[in-house]
Amino acid sequence: MRPLKSLCPFACLPVLLALASFPVPASADTWASWRGVNSDGVSADTGLPSSWSPDGENLLWKAPYGGRSAPVVVDGRVCVVRLAEPGTVERWQEQIACLDAETGELVWEHRYNVFQTDIPHHRVGWASLVGDPDTGNVFAHGVEGMVIAFDPEGSIIWSRSTSEEVGRISGYGGRTSTPILDGDLLVVNFLSAGWGSTFIPRHRFYALDKRTGETVWLSTPGNAPYDTTYTVPVVREIDGQRLLISGNGDGAIHAMQVATGLKVWEFPISKRGINSSVVVDGSTVYASHSEENVDESTAMGRLVALDASRITDGKPRQVWAVDGFAAGYASPVIHEGILYGVDNSANLVAFDSSDGTELWKENIGIAQRSSPVVGDGKLYVSDVDGQLHILQLAGREPPEKTDHDEFKDPDGSATQINGSPAIANGRVYFITNNTLYCIASAHGASGAPADHVGEADSAPQDAEPAHLQIVPGETILVPGGKAAFRARLFDAKGRLIGETEAAWSLDGPLGGQLNTIGEFTASDLAPQGGHVVATAKGLTAKARVAVRSSGGFLEDFERYDVDSVPDGWSAIRGRFRVVDSGGGKMLLKPSGNPRTWRTTVYVGMPSQSEYEIEAEMMSMEQRRRIADMGLVSHRYTLALMGNAQSLMVRTWLSELERFSKEVPFEWDPEVWYHVKLRVEPDADGSTSIRGKVWPRGQDEPAEWSIEAVDAIGHDHGAPAIYGYSSADIHYDNVKVTPFGD
Repeated sequence: MRPLKSLCPFACLPVLLALASFPVPASADTWASWRGVNSDGVSADTGLPSSWSPDGENLLWKAPYGGRSAPVVVDGRVCVVRLAEPGTVERWQEQIACLDAETGELVWEHRYNVFQTDIPHHRVGWASLVGDPDTGNVFAHGVEGMVIAFDPEGSIIWSRSTSEEVGRISGYGGRTSTPILDGDLLVVNFLSAGWGSTFIPRHRFYALDKRTGETVWLSTPGNAPYDTTYTVPVVREIDGQRLLISGNGDGAIHAMQVATGLKVWEFPISKRGINSSVVVDGSTVYASHSEENVDESTAMGRLVALDASRITDGKPRQVWAVDGFAAGYASPVIHEGILYGVDNSANLVAFDSSDGTELWKENIGIAQRSSPVVGDGKLYVSDVDGQLHILQLAGREPPEKTDHDEFKDPDGSATQINGSPAIANGRVYFITNNTLYCIASAHGASGAPADHVGEADSAPQDAEPAHLQIVPGETILVPGGKAAFRARLFDAKGRLIGETEAAWSLDGPLGGQLNTIGEFTASDLAPQGGHVVATAKGLTAKARVAVRSSGGFLEDFERYDVDSVPDGWSAIRGRFRVVDSGGGKMLLKPSGNPRTWRTTVYVGMPSQSEYEIEAEMMSMEQRRRIADMGLVSHRYTLALMGNAQSLMVRTWLSELERFSKEVPFEWDPEVWYHVKLRVEPDADGSTSIRGKVWPRGQDEPAEWSIEAVDAIGHDHGAPAIYGYSSADIHYDNVKVTPFGD
């Protein structure tokens, strides 16, 4: 983190003139989440501009902080997440930047490395930030799986590495979901293949305590996902239940109780994952997609209205549907009984929200990603080809287009706009690939403070307990680590009754001491995984607990049954299994399922540093294919590349140009090799990475087989084993040794 106060980024004179003409209202509002305080894309601000010009008309300021997601405005700052220094490959990082909302001056920034993902650089910063109006804190969900909480000055409050901890799956497409806040909960969602009961890849929702990052609950509401998605949940109270309503990778819309994660209903609509987010008006949920429909319709795409107050057999009643409306990316906005949606071909269409009747259609470009917003009777909407449109709404009649600007890159080519605008303080903030803009008229003013749609209510005094929850709902400990669990009761509508005394016990292969008030101390054995169980008022709940080493260990797999796996390691069950070769046990990564060929299994903690990892491994040869196999340390992979006959060091799979080194290295299938990886941070912020490979049973060579230096290095990260099993891979004697041991 680098707190900064800078000069105006550029265009200083327009800024000073703007400050003299357009003072910020004393009761400035915020746009702290992706689509405003109520996640509906509607602002109460007035006097918003009907036109503007990049050359100065109604332009307050612009700053060179482009990106692909939406800006958020909180605590007098406008914040974005982006690719840092896009023109300098070796400096590519994910960057959080918070600017003064009045002037565009940089207040603070934080940069961190992208690691262990195949998301390409131009999709860094996919998920928008979310701000907390109560505290001024800002939360990020990065493409590498980092979830980070920042205080108003830019210092890190807490962070979670979901890839290393719970097996988050990124996927090449870059789709990363924007987190949301509701009360004390920060909810993030992603695909994962974890440990224990979560080993099957599914789209999961994690509710974290916004103050500490502790997992309150996790939920797996859907079936097998078709792909990764970036749908953003919406929270609403319907029929007395406060619901989290969201699309899912399985092609359905799901509703869960916000406080518990329990699924209330689902509605399948698509044969692919859902990327667009829902919008909710009262008890009606509007959702769209652009893929094949789940029924016999031959149309691509559908827009539906669902009555979430009428649930039959776990599904809401469909009020109406429009086939062939292919809005798979942009989410709709509803205002004064009219639903505005933009399809993938950038056709802006207005529908009567009561029956789905099309009122008018306006083409605004070629392709569409960002979602429209409404404020002061105007609709602000951009398209991918770098055009921002301002339309004066006219009820059920076609709107008047009052402004239309197309942005260009320095080389004259059109830039992109992927993120939605934000409206706050009587101003409109929007972002292109290269620039963050703030525009306003002389009459811009904040509207009346918007109330949150519903507030979390406690259960009535006579409420009957219907659900028992343990907090934390999931935790990862080191050997001898401690966790204090607490039990909470909820009624059938997910309203909190309160904490309760419980009877505590352990379940599954989990060793340690658990006392009568829910305090657990893990045994010295690692890895292991199981459950802490609470029973109260006739109800039972389980909390997931994994134990992983944070220091030195040697795993030879002899203590495991054949066909089992080490409990507590993510992404191992279903992809690996212990086998007996007759001379001893080892770990096999079979090649049967191409979907699981590439797997990284983290065997330690994300905070680990100053250690060396080594293991013995062997690839078979199948259909002229030799596997890739190796180790991970401090978020660097050392890989023996089978068919390439090389040795590679890398950290960001799809961006080897950012950092990697590859040397020729001849090695044979069906031969055991000893592989060692040592990563050492240097005093200047760089990191030295050294790898060594030699045939098992021979003396260790004095020289390293490969050496590299990363100028913006990682100084910590969980140890792991890696395999791309286009052919079967065997592993044995995985050893982690702290420096000096």
